[in-house]
Amino acid sequence: MKKLLYVIPLFALLFYGCENVSEPIDIESGVVPAFVIIQTADQDVVAGGNLEVVFQLGQTQEENITVEYTISGDAVEGEDFVLTSGTAGTVIIEHDSESTSLDTGSITFDFPVTAALGTSRSLTLTLESAVTESGEQLTLGRGDTGLTRTYTINGLGEVPTGTYEYEATGDFAFAGTFDIVQPDEPISVGGDPYLFATTNIAGGLFGFDVPYAFNVTAGGSVLGAPFSHEPGLETIILDVTGSYNEAEEQLIINVVFECCGVEGAGYQIVATPQ
Repeated sequence: MKKLLYVIPLFALLFYGCENVSEPIDIESGVVPAFVIIQTADQDVVAGGNLEVVFQLGQTQEENITVEYTISGDAVEGEDFVLTSGTAGTVIIEHDSESTSLDTGSITFDFPVTAALGTSRSLTLTLESAVTESGEQLTLGRGDTGLTRTYTINGLGEVPTGTYEYEATGDFAFAGTFDIVQPDEPISVGGDPYLFATTNIAGGLFGFDVPYAFNVTAGGSVLGAPFSHEPGLETIILDVTGSYNEAEEQLIINVVFECCGVEGAGYQIVATPQ
């Protein structure tokens, strides 16, 4: 009897609970719907560089997926960006039955060295549809993630060309003049393009002029090449940074040696146009 006193209320609770279930239990209710996202996160990109944008499924569909997307923003195609792989507006995510990774597709953008010159511009991709070969529509994005991505193209800045007077201080001290030049075509150093060059970055330290290529960002930062672009001087490896102040017409170049038996030694050049 004591056991029944415990069991009867338990049956009553179970019965009451069953009587109050308005919908049948759905074991599928927790399953994540099939979706596709633009996996490559929002980010800044630089003129002269490139970017691969990856489109990714949330789970395999065991068939190919056709994804439609649009491009917007104030970046101008052909001027600020060029689609170098893939198709404008369409990405095919191919199913790989032998892969254990999520199925993906991708496109690649190149950004010319003159892209967004002196400013920054946005390149926005937005998913419009995703359909399996059998006609099933997939969810676009995962909540607030991956439906739209914006890539900010940071253009390079400009520095006046011509003859500059300068003074160098630091581990080495010297003064003189050099020219800042901008060739008709960008200078390629280590596979990267540079718009400007100084005709001599080292004064008389080597006994001859050492030309050196560099870029200036839209924010005024100097980005030097990894080594001199002059034929025969590629072993002169310098860490070149600095800044250009347009209001004061002042170019600052910081140089640290990574070669030549004086690694770590350096100097700062402060130059102004003549």
